[in-house]
Amino acid sequence: MKKIFLILFVILCVCGCDNNTTKSIEKKNIKKEKAEDKTPVYQDNNNTPISFYKLNGNNLTRVNEITGNYNPMDDIFLLQIYPSNLDNISLNDNFGSSFYQEYSKYNGIKIGFNISYVKNGENISYNILSPSNTMDHWEEFMAYIYDDYFNRGKSFYSHIENGNYTDSTLFTSIKLQCGAYCKEANDIKLTVFTYDSEDDFLDGVYRGKSKSTINICLNGTC
Repeated sequence: MKKIFLILFVILCVCGCDNNTTKSIEKKNIKKEKAEDKTPVYQDNNNTPISFYKLNGNNLTRVNEITGNYNPMDDIFLLQIYPSNLDNISLNDNFGSSFYQEYSKYNGIKIGFNISYVKNGENISYNILSPSNTMDHWEEFMAYIYDDYFNRGKSFYSHIENGNYTDSTLFTSIKLQCGAYCKEANDIKLTVFTYDSEDDFLDGVYRGKSKSTINICLNGTC
């Protein structure tokens, strides 16, 4: 009889331990879930309009696609950036000053670019946030960024380089040039976007809504 009671006692102890262990694991999982719930949810409150334009005199015409026959070392385009989504804009001042006046309405935003394409079955995508990124994939494309506001009134000026890049530098225009292997790139897209902090990027990918994209067709058609 004593043996039977002893066996029952052992069984109860083991079951009790298993039950306590299960409850402990459940409590830990609940705490973990609560900790994960505290992760801030990304909110994009940046509604800045932004687009690519072609400047003709004091008139801006929005560009959605670049098509032509381009070869290595050819300039593909020079396009202006402007905080708007209108198709046509008539400027009351020179482009640099007009850009600054419109851009100043949106506090704390910066302008960046993304180039994406497919080469030999590989998807390539990279951001241009400063002059140091413009030659990241120079074998396919070389990018040159300009500050028309800083250089307003000048008949000729060069692109922005690391040596003259500061926190007050504005990205107002971009030129794209074919690299040695540009003809091997397909499904080419150039995006301009605005951002105000690192929170606008997730694993290097821009996740905001203030952006505009154009298709680039190097062989006459897309």
